[in-house]
Amino acid sequence: MSHPRISVITVSDRCARGERTDVSGPLAAELLRRYGEVNAPVVVPDGIASVQEALRAAVAGGADVVLTTGGTGITTRDLTPEATTALLAARLGGIESLLRANPRVPTAALSRGVAGIMEHAGRRAFVVNAPGSTGGVRDAVAVVGPLLAHITAGLTDVEATAPHPPREETATLAAHQRRDRAEHELRQDAHAKATWKAQHRGMPEHGDTTVVRAEVVDVPIDMRMLDDDVAYPTAGAVATFCGRVRNHDEARAVVSIHYEAHPDANAVIRRVAEEVAEKSGACRIAVRHRVGLLEVGDAALGAAVSASHRREAFQALEQLIEAVKLQLPVWKKQEFADGTHAWTGSA
Repeated sequence: MSHPRISVITVSDRCARGERTDVSGPLAAELLRRYGEVNAPVVVPDGIASVQEALRAAVAGGADVVLTTGGTGITTRDLTPEATTALLAARLGGIESLLRANPRVPTAALSRGVAGIMEHAGRRAFVVNAPGSTGGVRDAVAVVGPLLAHITAGLTDVEATAPHPPREETATLAAHQRRDRAEHELRQDAHAKATWKAQHRGMPEHGDTTVVRAEVVDVPIDMRMLDDDVAYPTAGAVATFCGRVRNHDEARAVVSIHYEAHPDANAVIRRVAEEVAEKSGACRIAVRHRVGLLEVGDAALGAAVSASHRREAFQALEQLIEAVKLQLPVWKKQEFADGTHAWTGSA
C-alpha cells in the first residue's frame, strides 16, 4: 500500500455553519497529495457524535489514512481527541509526542490530539488529529507524511515500501548536480564568473533547472511550502516573492479581488516556468497563482527559486515573476469600498 487513500476531516462549528471558510482542510489535502490519493476535505461540527460519524464514513469509504484538523484544544467544545480515542484499537504514542514536541511553537504542548489504528467495516486505518490552525496542519503533515508508507503497509501486514516520489525528485543526484553547476546564461561580471568556476572546478557543466511546481490554484498560497519545494543541498540561496492583495488601487479603496483564469492557465504557467528554467542557472523553481475570492492581505502570487548563489536566485525570480505577470491569462475583478467594481488584467 505505497500509495494510500487519504481523507481529511475539518472539525469546526463555525465552518460547518458557513460562518468561516475552511482553510486548514484544503491545506492539509494539498500537503498530503505527495503521499497518496486525497479525497476532498469534509467539514463537520465539533462534537463526539459528529466526529465519530465522519471517521466511520471515511474508513468505510476506503480511506487508509484519516487526518482530522480542529477540536484538539482545551475548550469545552474541543472533543475530537475523545471522539477519536473511543474508536481506536491501538494508540501510537510516539507520533502523539512528536506532534506536541515543537520548540518553535510552545502552545503545541496544549494540543490533545491522538493518533492510532482504527478498525471499522472490516478495514484498518491510521487516524491522526491535527490542530485547527494552518501552522498546526503543516507541522502535523511534516511529522506523519514521511511515515505513512510504513504505517499503511503495517495495516495489511505488508512490507513497507517508500512512497512514489514526486516526478521532479526521480532524477539522480548526479543529474541535479550537473544542472546546478551548469555554466549560467545569466549575465555575470568577470569576478563572478571566476568565482563560480573556482567553486565548481572539475564539475560537469551542463544540465537543466527543475520546475518543482507551477500551477493555478483555488486554495491559499503557502509560502513555506514553496520554500520547502525548492530546497536542495547544493542550493546556497533561496529567493521568494509573495504578491498580496493591497487595500487600494490608484487612490481607490479596494475591499476584495476575485481572480478568474483561462482554462489553459495551468499549461501556460508551467510553460512560462520551464522557459525561465532553461536559462536561469537556478536549481529549482516553484510558482503558484491563486484564483477565486481574495481579501486584502491574501497572497495572490507566490514564487520561490533556489540557486547556488544569491545573484542567480534573485535574477531568476525576477524573470519568473515578470513572465508570469505578462503571459498568464488571469483576470481580476476589484471590488471597491464605494460599491463599484472594475475588471482588469492580472497584476
